[in-house]
Amino acid sequence: MILNISGRNVDTGAAFQEHARETLLAIVEKYFSNAVSGAVTLAKSESGFEVKIRINLTKRIELESSGYARDAHAALDSAAEHAEKRLRRYKRRLKNHRNTSSPVIEDIQLAPTSIHTGVHQLQTDQTPERAAENDDEALPVIAELSYEVESMSVEQAVMRLELSGDQCLLFRNAGHLGLNMLHRRSDGTIGWVDPRGNRELSASAS
Repeated sequence: MILNISGRNVDTGAAFQEHARETLLAIVEKYFSNAVSGAVTLAKSESGFEVKIRINLTKRIELESSGYARDAHAALDSAAEHAEKRLRRYKRRLKNHRNTSSPVIEDIQLAPTSIHTGVHQLQTDQTPERAAENDDEALPVIAELSYEVESMSVEQAVMRLELSGDQCLLFRNAGHLGLNMLHRRSDGTIGWVDPRGNRELSASAS
C-alpha cells in the first residue's frame, strides 16, 4: 500500500512517520491487505494535535478517521483505533454479506451517476451595509464535491456509510434504481429515505 504522511504547518519528524507507517500497515495487513493507498495528516492546534487518516480500500471505497490528543503520537493512536474498529466491523459485515445471494460492494457492475456541485455563497436581498451589520446571522457557505452516485443495496450502503464516517450517503437503490439517502440521526441510529419505495408502497395499498 502506498502511504503518504504529511504535516499541516507542523514537521512530522522521522519518529512520527515511522510510528504512523508501522501502525497503519499493521492494521491494513490484518483486515484489508489489498488496500490501494493511504494518507496520514498531522495538524497542530492550540490545545494539541489532530491526526486524520484516509485509507483507499479500493478505487471507490474509502475509510476516514480522526483522533485528537495533546501528543502527536497519542492523536495518531486514537485515529488508528477508530480506523481499526471500522475496518473490523466492515470486514465482519462483508463476510456475512458474501454468504447471501447479493453481490458484495466490490462486484457492483451498474454504472454510477456522476454529480458535480460547487461552492456557493447563499444570497439574500440585504444591502451590503445591512449584511455587514448582520454578519453573525449570515447564511453559510455551502461546499460540496464531485462524486458518483453508485447503485447498491441498502445493506451495502449502510456498510459504506459506517466505513466512511460521513453524515449521509446518497445512492441508487439496486432494487428499483431510485435515489435513496442514508443519514445519521441525532440518537446515533441511521435513517433511510426511500421516496420511490414509499410511493410504490402507497400505490399498492390504495
